[in-house]
Amino acid sequence: MSNDGRGRKELLAEIAALTRRVAELEAQHAQSLELERSLRSNEHRLRRLLESVTDYVYTVSVRDGQAVATIHGPNCVAVTGYTAEEYQQNPLLWLAMVPEEDRPAVLEHAARVLAGDPAPLEHRILHKDGTVRYVRNTPVLHHDAAGRILSYDGIINDITERRRAEELVTRMSLHDGLTGLPNRALYTDRLRQTLALAERSGEKAAVYFIDLDRFKEVNDACGHETGDRVLVEAAKRLAACVRRSDTVARLGGDEFVALTPGIGDVANAGLIAGKMVAAMRSPFHALGHTCRLGASVGVALFPDDGKRAGELLRLADAAMYAAKNAGRNGWRLVRDVPDLQPIQPSSDHQP
Repeated sequence: MSNDGRGRKELLAEIAALTRRVAELEAQHAQSLELERSLRSNEHRLRRLLESVTDYVYTVSVRDGQAVATIHGPNCVAVTGYTAEEYQQNPLLWLAMVPEEDRPAVLEHAARVLAGDPAPLEHRILHKDGTVRYVRNTPVLHHDAAGRILSYDGIINDITERRRAEELVTRMSLHDGLTGLPNRALYTDRLRQTLALAERSGEKAAVYFIDLDRFKEVNDACGHETGDRVLVEAAKRLAACVRRSDTVARLGGDEFVALTPGIGDVANAGLIAGKMVAAMRSPFHALGHTCRLGASVGVALFPDDGKRAGELLRLADAAMYAAKNAGRNGWRLVRDVPDLQPIQPSSDHQP
């Protein structure tokens, strides 16, 4: 075969190969277009689904690991009060609407998302009308073929009602249902914390045990509804005898306790106990009844009478009974009751 013949045959073979390659590329291009259309359709369906089950979705575009643009979905106004246009006009609005106390956590969350961690975050926002809302922000990351983050969606759910319900359950578990005062569990926790701080700072703290005098007579003569009204009023009067930072709690029935950290001189504890007794001397008016009671108060001091929470409560209780046995309507310090021997201070904080 001549060189011209071989060259023509090789050229025809190359043309055939190129033709097949072009056909393959056209087929791949068609497949890519179909895949792109499918992805866009799926993305559209996903976004519609997200918008149907969430409060709103925002999308953050990412370039070189940094957020470069954000688009807020139309439902953002229902959760935040701000429109998508207002977010576009003020790129930092998403942060400005977060209470100052929550901003560090929100900024840290944004940094974690850009680093590839899509863990959700719950935090507060300030609605445009000034009310506080709770939201849950769940990121959904979108990557390119190399695994780099191209964008992410922030799925926002308004969880305000859920959080308020949780707070109510927590409050009910730690507060007396009738008076709203802390209950035994919360008081005991505060007492232990107070004693630990007082030991480190070298300060005194006072523990009070208060029992209403003749309360049973109120229930018997006027009924339990009247008795409950009296207990509510008694709680208010006792709370007014101490500082806002102090604690008054109801253990149950007509038994109350109080705690005053940083009491300073022992005489100050006596002044507070005297105020409590005086507050209970004034008549109680409830449901058409006038009820005259009184109170007996016992006071134990940290660290003078002991360092353990349970022991201080027991001694304050015993001092209260000493006041009641002495004629009621009065108060006693543990140190003033001959039959009570103060325990030696120890480093054990367990009751």
